[in-house]
Amino acid sequence: MLSRFARMPATMPDNHSDPFDLEAYLARVGHDGPAVADLATLRAIHIGHVGTIPFENLDIQMGLPIRLEPDAILAKLVRRRRGGYCFEQNSLLSMALTAIGFDVTRRVARVRMGGDPGGRSHLMLLVTIAGQAYVCDVGFGGSCLAEPLPLIAGEYDSAGDRWRLRTSDWSPGWELEVWRDGCWFGLYWFGQEEVVEYDLIFGNHYTSTHPASRFVQNRVAARTTLTERHTLLNGLYRRRLRGELVEEMQITDEATFRHILVERFMIDLPEGAVLKPIEGIAP
Repeated sequence: MLSRFARMPATMPDNHSDPFDLEAYLARVGHDGPAVADLATLRAIHIGHVGTIPFENLDIQMGLPIRLEPDAILAKLVRRRRGGYCFEQNSLLSMALTAIGFDVTRRVARVRMGGDPGGRSHLMLLVTIAGQAYVCDVGFGGSCLAEPLPLIAGEYDSAGDRWRLRTSDWSPGWELEVWRDGCWFGLYWFGQEEVVEYDLIFGNHYTSTHPASRFVQNRVAARTTLTERHTLLNGLYRRRLRGELVEEMQITDEATFRHILVERFMIDLPEGAVLKPIEGIAP
Protein backbone atom coordinates (compact mmCIF):
# COMPACT_ATOMS: atom_id res chain seq x y z
CA MET A 1 0.00 0.00 0.00
CA LEU A 2 1.36 3.42 -0.92
CA SER A 3 2.11 5.86 1.90
CA ARG A 4 -0.13 8.88 2.30
CA PHE A 5 3.03 10.89 1.67
CA ALA A 6 4.47 8.86 -1.20
CA ARG A 7 6.38 11.17 -3.52
CA MET A 8 4.28 12.30 -6.44
CA PRO A 9 5.69 13.14 -9.87
CA ALA A 10 6.27 16.79 -10.68
CA THR A 11 4.15 17.75 -13.66
CA MET A 12 5.11 19.19 -17.03
CA PRO A 13 4.40 22.74 -18.21
CA ASP A 14 1.51 22.97 -20.66
CA ASN A 15 1.89 25.19 -23.71
CA HIS A 16 -1.89 25.33 -24.28
CA SER A 17 -2.89 27.41 -21.24
CA ASP A 18 -5.38 30.25 -21.16
CA PRO A 19 -4.15 33.86 -21.52
CA PHE A 20 -2.46 35.13 -18.37
CA ASP A 21 -4.82 36.98 -16.00
CA LEU A 22 -2.67 40.04 -15.36
CA GLU A 23 -5.44 41.91 -13.56
CA ALA A 24 -5.81 39.14 -10.98
CA TYR A 25 -2.04 38.96 -10.47
CA LEU A 26 -1.66 42.71 -9.95
CA ALA A 27 -4.49 42.66 -7.42
CA ARG A 28 -2.81 39.76 -5.61
CA VAL A 29 0.48 41.64 -5.21
CA GLY A 30 -1.25 44.91 -4.36
CA HIS A 31 -0.04 46.84 -7.40
CA ASP A 32 -2.45 49.60 -8.37
CA GLY A 33 0.04 51.76 -10.26
CA PRO A 34 0.83 51.80 -13.97
CA ALA A 35 1.53 48.44 -15.62
CA VAL A 36 4.25 49.64 -17.96
CA ALA A 37 7.65 48.15 -18.75
CA ASP A 38 9.85 50.55 -16.77
CA LEU A 39 12.12 50.22 -13.74
CA ALA A 40 9.69 51.83 -11.29
CA THR A 41 7.00 49.29 -12.20
CA LEU A 42 9.45 46.38 -12.06
CA ARG A 43 10.61 47.41 -8.59
CA ALA A 44 7.07 47.95 -7.29
CA ILE A 45 5.86 44.57 -8.57
CA HIS A 46 8.91 42.73 -7.22
CA ILE A 47 8.46 44.29 -3.76
CA GLY A 48 4.73 43.59 -3.81
CA HIS A 49 5.21 39.99 -4.90
CA VAL A 50 7.68 38.94 -2.18
CA GLY A 51 5.65 40.75 0.48
CA THR A 52 2.31 39.13 -0.34
CA ILE A 53 2.99 35.74 -1.97
CA PRO A 54 4.92 33.65 0.55
CA PHE A 55 7.67 31.21 -0.25
CA GLU A 56 6.58 27.74 0.91
CA ASN A 57 6.88 24.03 0.13
CA LEU A 58 3.84 22.74 1.98
CA ASP A 59 2.28 20.93 -0.98
CA ILE A 60 5.39 18.72 -0.99
CA GLN A 61 4.88 18.15 2.73
CA MET A 62 1.29 17.09 1.99
CA GLY A 63 2.41 14.56 -0.62
CA LEU A 64 1.13 16.65 -3.55
CA PRO A 65 2.92 17.23 -6.87
CA ILE A 66 4.34 20.63 -7.79
CA ARG A 67 2.62 21.54 -11.03
CA LEU A 68 4.29 23.93 -13.45
CA GLU A 69 1.48 24.44 -15.96
CA PRO A 70 0.80 28.21 -16.13
CA ASP A 71 -2.87 27.74 -15.24
CA ALA A 72 -1.95 25.61 -12.22
CA ILE A 73 0.55 28.20 -10.95
CA LEU A 74 -1.97 31.02 -11.35
CA ALA A 75 -4.70 29.01 -9.63
CA LYS A 76 -2.52 28.11 -6.66
CA LEU A 77 -0.56 31.31 -6.01
CA VAL A 78 -3.13 33.88 -7.13
CA ARG A 79 -6.66 32.49 -6.93
CA ARG A 80 -6.16 30.21 -3.90
CA ARG A 81 -3.74 32.71 -2.33
CA ARG A 82 -1.11 30.12 -1.51
CA GLY A 83 2.63 30.41 -1.93
CA GLY A 84 5.19 28.25 -3.66
CA TYR A 85 8.89 27.79 -4.29
CA CYS A 86 11.22 29.06 -7.01
CA PHE A 87 9.86 27.16 -10.01
CA GLU A 88 6.36 28.41 -9.21
CA GLN A 89 7.22 31.87 -7.91
CA ASN A 90 9.58 33.01 -10.63
CA SER A 91 7.46 31.37 -13.35
CA LEU A 92 4.53 33.45 -12.11
CA LEU A 93 6.60 36.63 -12.05
CA SER A 94 7.95 35.86 -15.53
CA MET A 95 4.43 35.43 -16.92
CA ALA A 96 3.26 38.68 -15.34
CA LEU A 97 6.23 40.74 -16.50
CA THR A 98 6.02 39.29 -20.01
CA ALA A 99 2.31 40.18 -20.14
CA ILE A 100 3.19 43.78 -19.25
CA GLY A 101 5.82 43.92 -21.98
CA PHE A 102 9.12 43.42 -20.14
CA ASP A 103 12.07 41.63 -21.75
CA VAL A 104 12.40 38.59 -19.45
CA THR A 105 15.06 35.87 -19.58
CA ARG A 106 14.97 32.79 -17.36
CA ARG A 107 18.10 31.29 -15.84
CA VAL A 108 18.49 28.06 -13.85
CA ALA A 109 21.09 28.68 -11.16
CA ARG A 110 23.39 26.41 -9.17
CA VAL A 111 22.73 26.88 -5.46
CA ARG A 112 25.80 27.37 -3.24
CA MET A 113 24.54 28.30 0.25
CA GLY A 114 28.13 28.89 1.33
CA GLY A 115 29.52 25.78 -0.36
CA ASP A 116 30.42 24.49 -3.80
CA PRO A 117 27.89 24.91 -6.62
CA GLY A 118 25.26 22.18 -6.74
CA GLY A 119 23.02 21.03 -9.56
CA ARG A 120 20.85 23.41 -11.55
CA SER A 121 17.98 23.59 -9.10
CA HIS A 122 16.96 27.25 -8.81
CA LEU A 123 14.94 29.33 -11.27
CA MET A 124 15.66 33.08 -11.31
CA LEU A 125 15.12 35.86 -13.83
CA LEU A 126 16.98 38.57 -15.71
CA VAL A 127 14.88 41.52 -16.86
CA THR A 128 16.37 43.97 -19.36
CA ILE A 129 15.26 47.61 -19.46
CA ALA A 130 16.87 50.08 -21.89
CA GLY A 131 19.84 47.77 -22.35
CA GLN A 132 20.46 47.17 -18.64
CA ALA A 133 19.78 43.74 -17.13
CA TYR A 134 18.39 43.38 -13.60
CA VAL A 135 18.46 40.31 -11.37
CA CYS A 136 14.92 39.50 -10.23
CA ASP A 137 14.25 36.66 -7.82
CA VAL A 138 11.07 36.23 -5.77
CA GLY A 139 11.73 32.56 -5.01
CA PHE A 140 14.84 32.10 -2.86
CA GLY A 141 13.22 31.63 0.53
CA GLY A 142 14.75 33.36 3.52
CA SER A 143 17.53 34.88 1.38
CA CYS A 144 15.19 36.21 -1.29
CA LEU A 145 15.81 39.58 -2.92
CA ALA A 146 13.28 42.19 -1.86
CA GLU A 147 13.85 44.23 -5.02
CA PRO A 148 15.71 43.92 -8.34
CA LEU A 149 19.48 44.39 -8.45
CA PRO A 150 21.27 45.71 -11.55
CA LEU A 151 23.46 43.07 -13.16
CA ILE A 152 26.59 45.12 -12.52
CA ALA A 153 29.47 43.90 -10.37
CA GLY A 154 29.28 45.66 -7.02
CA GLU A 155 27.74 45.82 -3.55
CA TYR A 156 24.14 46.81 -2.85
CA ASP A 157 22.18 47.62 0.30
CA SER A 158 18.61 46.33 0.26
CA ALA A 159 16.06 45.30 2.89
CA GLY A 160 18.54 45.58 5.74
CA ASP A 161 21.12 43.32 4.09
CA ARG A 162 24.23 43.88 2.00
CA TRP A 163 24.44 42.02 -1.30
CA ARG A 164 27.19 41.52 -3.82
CA LEU A 165 27.18 40.57 -7.48
CA ARG A 166 30.50 39.54 -8.95
CA THR A 167 31.77 37.67 -11.95
CA SER A 168 32.50 34.08 -11.03
CA ASP A 169 35.98 32.61 -10.75
CA TRP A 170 34.43 29.11 -10.77
CA SER A 171 32.91 29.17 -14.26
CA PRO A 172 31.90 31.96 -16.64
CA GLY A 173 28.87 33.60 -15.09
CA TRP A 174 27.84 35.49 -11.97
CA GLU A 175 27.78 34.92 -8.21
CA LEU A 176 25.09 36.37 -5.94
CA GLU A 177 26.32 36.75 -2.36
CA VAL A 178 25.05 38.23 0.90
CA TRP A 179 27.10 39.59 3.82
CA ARG A 180 26.59 37.19 6.72
CA ASP A 181 28.51 36.72 9.99
CA GLY A 182 31.38 38.92 8.89
CA CYS A 183 32.01 37.47 5.44
CA TRP A 184 30.48 37.09 2.00
CA PHE A 185 28.18 34.07 1.84
CA GLY A 186 27.62 32.60 -1.63
CA LEU A 187 23.95 32.06 -2.48
CA TYR A 188 24.07 30.88 -6.08
CA TRP A 189 25.88 30.94 -9.41
CA PHE A 190 24.16 31.63 -12.74
CA GLY A 191 25.42 31.77 -16.30
CA GLN A 192 24.17 32.70 -19.75
CA GLU A 193 22.85 29.34 -20.93
CA GLU A 194 19.42 29.36 -22.52
CA VAL A 195 16.68 27.69 -20.50
CA VAL A 196 14.23 25.22 -22.05
CA GLU A 197 11.12 23.79 -20.42
CA TYR A 198 12.81 20.48 -19.63
CA ASP A 199 15.36 22.31 -17.47
CA LEU A 200 12.47 23.36 -15.25
CA ILE A 201 10.92 19.89 -15.31
CA PHE A 202 14.18 18.21 -14.28
CA GLY A 203 14.99 20.76 -11.57
CA ASN A 204 11.46 20.74 -10.21
CA HIS A 205 11.35 16.95 -10.16
CA TYR A 206 14.55 16.73 -8.10
CA THR A 207 13.70 19.48 -5.61
CA SER A 208 10.15 18.24 -5.02
CA THR A 209 10.68 14.45 -4.96
CA HIS A 210 14.27 13.42 -4.23
CA PRO A 211 14.88 12.16 -0.67
CA ALA A 212 18.00 14.36 -0.40
CA SER A 213 16.15 17.57 -1.29
CA ARG A 214 15.76 19.97 1.64
CA PHE A 215 12.21 20.62 0.45
CA VAL A 216 11.34 16.95 0.84
CA GLN A 217 13.05 16.75 4.22
CA ASN A 218 11.74 19.98 5.77
CA ARG A 219 8.78 22.31 6.11
CA VAL A 220 9.91 25.70 4.80
CA ALA A 221 8.25 29.11 4.58
CA ALA A 222 9.46 32.70 4.15
CA ARG A 223 8.09 36.16 3.49
CA THR A 224 10.13 39.28 2.75
CA THR A 225 9.43 43.01 2.79
CA LEU A 226 11.74 46.02 2.54
CA THR A 227 12.05 46.02 6.33
CA GLU A 228 11.23 42.50 7.57
CA ARG A 229 12.14 38.89 6.90
CA HIS A 230 9.99 36.10 8.27
CA THR A 231 11.43 32.57 8.05
CA LEU A 232 10.16 29.19 9.16
CA LEU A 233 12.19 25.97 9.08
CA ASN A 234 10.22 23.12 10.59
CA GLY A 235 9.52 24.40 14.12
CA LEU A 236 11.94 27.34 14.16
CA TYR A 237 10.36 30.73 13.40
CA ARG A 238 12.49 33.88 13.08
CA ARG A 239 11.75 37.50 12.30
CA ARG A 240 14.43 39.95 11.29
CA LEU A 241 13.89 43.69 11.24
CA ARG A 242 16.25 45.66 9.00
CA GLY A 243 18.70 42.77 9.14
CA GLU A 244 18.63 42.28 12.92
CA LEU A 245 17.06 39.25 14.60
CA VAL A 246 14.21 40.57 16.76
CA GLU A 247 12.09 37.48 17.38
CA GLU A 248 12.70 33.76 17.59
CA MET A 249 10.24 31.03 18.52
CA GLN A 250 10.47 27.26 18.74
CA ILE A 251 7.11 25.80 17.70
CA THR A 252 6.29 22.51 19.40
CA ASP A 253 2.73 21.70 18.31
CA GLU A 254 0.75 21.61 15.09
CA ALA A 255 -1.87 24.15 16.19
CA THR A 256 0.78 26.81 16.83
CA PHE A 257 2.48 25.93 13.53
CA ARG A 258 -0.77 26.54 11.62
CA HIS A 259 -1.37 29.78 13.56
CA ILE A 260 2.08 31.11 12.62
CA LEU A 261 1.47 30.17 8.98
CA VAL A 262 -1.63 32.36 8.91
CA GLU A 263 -0.44 35.23 11.09
CA ARG A 264 3.10 35.72 9.76
CA PHE A 265 3.10 34.12 6.31
CA MET A 266 -0.52 34.61 5.21
CA ILE A 267 -0.79 30.88 4.42
CA ASP A 268 -4.18 29.38 5.17
CA LEU A 269 -4.01 25.69 4.31
CA PRO A 270 -7.16 24.02 3.01
CA GLU A 271 -9.49 22.41 5.50
CA GLY A 272 -8.40 18.85 6.19
CA ALA A 273 -4.82 19.41 5.00
CA VAL A 274 -2.45 16.91 6.62
CA LEU A 275 1.27 17.68 6.68
CA LYS A 276 3.95 15.03 6.92
CA PRO A 277 4.95 14.67 10.60
CA ILE A 278 8.09 16.53 11.64
CA GLU A 279 10.20 15.67 14.66
CA GLY A 280 9.65 18.17 17.48
CA ILE A 281 6.15 19.23 16.40
CA ALA A 282 3.44 17.34 18.26
CA PRO A 283 0.16 16.57 16.42
